[in-house]
Amino acid sequence: MTGQPRPVVALDIDGTLGDYHGHFTRFAEAWIGRPMPDPKEINPGQPLYKHLGMSKATYRRCKVAYRSGGLKRSMPAYEGAADLVQYLRAEGAEVWFTTTRPYLKYDGIDPDTRHWLRRNGIYKYDGLIFSSDRKYVDLIRAVGRERIILVVDDLPEQIEAARRLKLAKLVIRDQPYNQHYETQWRIWDVDAIRYHFKDAQFRYRIGLPLL
Repeated sequence: MTGQPRPVVALDIDGTLGDYHGHFTRFAEAWIGRPMPDPKEINPGQPLYKHLGMSKATYRRCKVAYRSGGLKRSMPAYEGAADLVQYLRAEGAEVWFTTTRPYLKYDGIDPDTRHWLRRNGIYKYDGLIFSSDRKYVDLIRAVGRERIILVVDDLPEQIEAARRLKLAKLVIRDQPYNQHYETQWRIWDVDAIRYHFKDAQFRYRIGLPLL
């Protein structure tokens, strides 16, 4: 369609493009001073603090230490993350990063996130949204619902939030902590996002429903 607005792909960061779970678990082990469960161990839907054997209060203190200490800068990126972003933009999509990182609570969250992107070869993107629980609402306000053709996240509650907002296509990044969640689309590596993008892009271009 001539003059059709560029489609938007929404990518979560922690747990989707980077190994947050493993990185935080290793930090928590050092911070607490005792062994933690293997990050690859299946967590059947428990809150993370219970899975790690912490009280909620201790978990919160540990998470504050992780965030305020700039650990987000060194979280390992999954292989292919930078190539994926470059590919999506070359194919005519806008790439928006949507994260629940609480940038209003910690001065370092925004610069740490941007540093992480640059450090892992992601220099060009179209938007970065921080929101504790309304990131997809904020994305809709920024770009419009009709342009959002693909959402990739690792958290079931975020996929459900996007579903309630009637966003499509919704893809979950497979992780040990979301195995209990049943959904239509699940991927096991970053490169698989390309397949779902091509499908959504084709539907968008010819006006087919994305859901």
